[in-house]
Amino acid sequence: MVVPAFPAKSRTSSKGGRGLKKVSIIVPVYNGETTIARCLDSLLTQTYPCLEILVIDDGSSDRTRSVLEPYRGRIHLLCQTHSGVAAARNMGLQRAAGDFLLFVDADDFLGCDCVERVVQKQRESGADLVRFSYQLVYPDGRIQEPIDSFTEEVFLPKAAFTEQIYPYFLSSIRFNAVWATLYPRELLAGLTFPTGMKTAEDAAFSLEVYTRAQSVLLSMDAVYFYVQTPTGLTRRGLGLLDKYRANLQLSGYLLEKLRVWGMDSFPNRLKTYLRPLMLTIHKLRRLLQE
Repeated sequence: MVVPAFPAKSRTSSKGGRGLKKVSIIVPVYNGETTIARCLDSLLTQTYPCLEILVIDDGSSDRTRSVLEPYRGRIHLLCQTHSGVAAARNMGLQRAAGDFLLFVDADDFLGCDCVERVVQKQRESGADLVRFSYQLVYPDGRIQEPIDSFTEEVFLPKAAFTEQIYPYFLSSIRFNAVWATLYPRELLAGLTFPTGMKTAEDAAFSLEVYTRAQSVLLSMDAVYFYVQTPTGLTRRGLGLLDKYRANLQLSGYLLEKLRVWGMDSFPNRLKTYLRPLMLTIHKLRRLLQE
């Protein structure tokens, strides 16, 4: 696979580390022996100097731990028995000491100036959340932006969420993923990922985050590289029935939020009820095409 190269040594910002907000990067990993090194190399070569990297090994049974050993001293390595990605991220949330947080999946990686750019965007805009774009990386080396990539940079105050943020939770997965977003630590106080869901736990988390947030900056900076592999965190080998049940559980969360958002209309409730079925049909079509 052809991917952007990383510098051999860590780079530092010309501004130095004084006075900068610390960013905690949380990386859950399970059996990631073939991808975790590339991920960590991209984090350790960031141009932003004020970082802490927390890697949570979710009870890997392959050589992941051996691959991580040379990185000791440069990362915080946390280990747990195999409990799932939600529990791993929760451990990272509990231990993170940064002013801001980023989530990165172990099979993905960041552009070398990702953190510096998104922190600057937050500082300039004052937004609670900075949601940035990403690029898809395919096994044959192709890199392309997804079809739902942001076409312009937009600052959205809370008043705009009803039309430009919340409807996406009813009809798509655009804001479900927790990666490619810079979070202020204080906004996540007391918030955890639900551990009883086999998938879509990130969507449940995002529902609460966007309910709490008062503003978001949608940035066109495509500095997150989302690797398309059959073994990634979002492709966990779950059957259609498991995914349907998880999305049915998510619909329960959505129905509660519709009332909070002032969007508890019959059409929106109907979309919420139908959402698990529509997502399952979409997944089935993709499987048949493959």
